[in-house]
Amino acid sequence: MIYLWLPIGLILPTTCGWLLLRLLEGTSPVLQKWERAIAGFVLGGILTTYVIFLTEITGIGSFSFLSMLLTQLILIGILGGLYWKNRSNLTTSYQLPATNSSPWKPWQKIAAGILGVWILVKLISGFILLIGPAYFDDTISNWNLRGKAFYVHEELLLELEPGKGTGIGSYPQAVPLLKTWLAHLNGSWHEGLVNSIHMLWYLAALSLVYCALRRLLSIQWALLGTYLLASVPLYLLHGSAAYGDCFLSVVIFLMLSWAYFALRSKEGERQSFIRLSAIAAGLLVFTKSEALLLHLPPLAIIVLGMLIVGGFTAAQKKSTILWYCTAIAAVLVPWILFKWMNDLGFGNAKEVSGMTLEWHEGVLRAIGLNTFLEGNWSLLPVLFVGLVIAKWKMAFTSSLIVFTGFFFMVWLGQLPIYMFTPLHVEALNQTGYARGIIHLIPIVVFVVIVLLREILEKRN
Repeated sequence: MIYLWLPIGLILPTTCGWLLLRLLEGTSPVLQKWERAIAGFVLGGILTTYVIFLTEITGIGSFSFLSMLLTQLILIGILGGLYWKNRSNLTTSYQLPATNSSPWKPWQKIAAGILGVWILVKLISGFILLIGPAYFDDTISNWNLRGKAFYVHEELLLELEPGKGTGIGSYPQAVPLLKTWLAHLNGSWHEGLVNSIHMLWYLAALSLVYCALRRLLSIQWALLGTYLLASVPLYLLHGSAAYGDCFLSVVIFLMLSWAYFALRSKEGERQSFIRLSAIAAGLLVFTKSEALLLHLPPLAIIVLGMLIVGGFTAAQKKSTILWYCTAIAAVLVPWILFKWMNDLGFGNAKEVSGMTLEWHEGVLRAIGLNTFLEGNWSLLPVLFVGLVIAKWKMAFTSSLIVFTGFFFMVWLGQLPIYMFTPLHVEALNQTGYARGIIHLIPIVVFVVIVLLREILEKRN
């Protein structure tokens, strides 16, 4: 019975997310019904917790059950009112192009059934692991610790353990606040309940990669991409662990995939995708600290490149810049001001400024081993590198550069951090570096499937 609070607790944030996305699409809907619901679940959780966070730090509300409930209801009232006001223009639905479907062959049906059963077995096993006693370090000392502290004290606490400073207090609050909300509904803190939401984020990643591929390719290719993502060992492990990295990867994928489809679309749909991508970029700030330092700068370069060579009109360029700047500033400015006012660091629980720079031996070897010679990623890195080399022109001169360009900017940008700063231990111990790759895995899978299909269909 306890786990019934999970779907019940997600109704309000998912409704907020669904309404927001549908309003942003306007008269040119671009999302499938289930795609909008799943993306609404992911982004709605960030939106509602961010607004709850704002009410707490401004003294308007708190982290009590009543305050969190009222905040979400008011938010639904505002978004629902806007939807009702514009309902006559929001009735059309997006339909997949008929050319993307192809008949099933008998062997494809058998293979899909076998792989589907195998994925289900892994999901059940992962869920059992997830709802068991929490033993992962960051689960106990970060994500759940903050969520439980917010639940018990019903206010924002930055220093959770006396004498240990505000290191983890510098993290955004979206994940722990969602755990706090579920605990309030249950009436007590329950590790299994608050951790179970992480498996839903993993399922959201699988579903949204499928939806993005389905927009371009046949059902068979989209399912292959879904299976490929589900077959990455470390990604499944993070889907089965109460960490924030899989969650972050989903938001990054939404932000980038919507920018990618904006580049491929025409007038009405292009602007819908731009608005969706901009909102995802803004909400990305409130997921993990890495987003601010590692992911927003490459996004800015990608968007600038889109405006230069993407065939945007002057009006579209102006609208794109306005939407991205406004959406990001709406979250970034209050969050930065809050961190400055409370003397919080701008690193991953470690202060960025003041780090000494020096070369550290063994880092590149550890990165090479982690990427290519261990079982973390299965054969995905080899496939990715080989396909990018084989189809380099498509990878770097077509709209696919939104994904490949972002990946290489983020990946190359992380290398100096591990090679020259005290964070080199994160690479040598194969912890921080691997998590940085987790954030990019859905992107890699998307590129691999698109390039693989291009090669195989041309050969046939």
